[in-house]
Amino acid sequence: MNTQKDLRWGIIGLGNIAHKMADALSLTPGNQLYAVASKTPSKADAFADKYSVEHAFSYQEIVNCKEVDIIYVATTHNFHFENAKLALEHGKHVLIEKAFTVNAKEARELVRIAREKKLFLMEAIWTRFLPSFKLLKEKIIQHEIGDLKQITISFGKFVGPDYERRLKDPALAGGATLDLGIYAISFACYMLGELPSDIKSMTNFGDMGADELSNYMFRFPSGCLANIMTSYNLNMINEAVMYGTTGYIVFPQFTVGEDFEIHKHEGTNEIKNVDNVSEKNHANGFVYQVEEVSRCINAGKLESDIIPLDETVGIMEVMDKMREEWGFKYPFE
Repeated sequence: MNTQKDLRWGIIGLGNIAHKMADALSLTPGNQLYAVASKTPSKADAFADKYSVEHAFSYQEIVNCKEVDIIYVATTHNFHFENAKLALEHGKHVLIEKAFTVNAKEARELVRIAREKKLFLMEAIWTRFLPSFKLLKEKIIQHEIGDLKQITISFGKFVGPDYERRLKDPALAGGATLDLGIYAISFACYMLGELPSDIKSMTNFGDMGADELSNYMFRFPSGCLANIMTSYNLNMINEAVMYGTTGYIVFPQFTVGEDFEIHKHEGTNEIKNVDNVSEKNHANGFVYQVEEVSRCINAGKLESDIIPLDETVGIMEVMDKMREEWGFKYPFE
């Protein structure tokens, strides 16, 4: 029988996303932010002061700290692999902010190390754990709209100055796909419970050389097709629409949404009824992924059933294939 114990967390990389995680940890019982680490000591000190964290460390110090159980890697994409590898090699469980790594080769290596050392490892696709997402998936599984045949997603926005360089600079593994597109790709794979078997895509590159506006078209083994549009430099209607044989579901604001509409028909063009569904999410949606990590580790599990590692690697392979189509490599690859 597993006894529940408080997890002591460390965070590597103290940018915007780390603040949201620090807040989520303070809101989730059984989890404590024990240490933070930055390459800039003053930044680590300021962050530790703000959240009343006991230890402000360097990267090496945080992985050496025996009291830290799990490391959340919140650095820019280009550093995910080396930071996560360092933590795993020092016996720490690891949660990596999406995108998991830059490419599938890096992802496979991290999974290999984690499995060899029997450590928990997960990609932080926080949206997967939202109650509204879980309810939506239940509706799909229950065939509320029959067999799923088409998914269409648009997800784009103008990025603010705080995020601009991280999204636009290829040296930081920037680009719409790794930062925004992955949400949409992950959404489609999650709702269908499978990875695409056929992949076509195209992109327009931004002024710094990363993908700025990208379109993806997938066919899944079930026969469902998906069309995805994403951009870091275009204000899009951020929604997912799922079309089935007996209806369709409209899910506005699909990365944070709480409400969706189920339009039902009987295999004709006439909509017989519309159900409005609402499922509340916590204001800080990160709390659900913290709960999942805590639950898994305390149960002795090395990965989450909601976002298994093989699927994470598979999605990295999808994005690799698209970048290959574009002739686009990051400068450090």
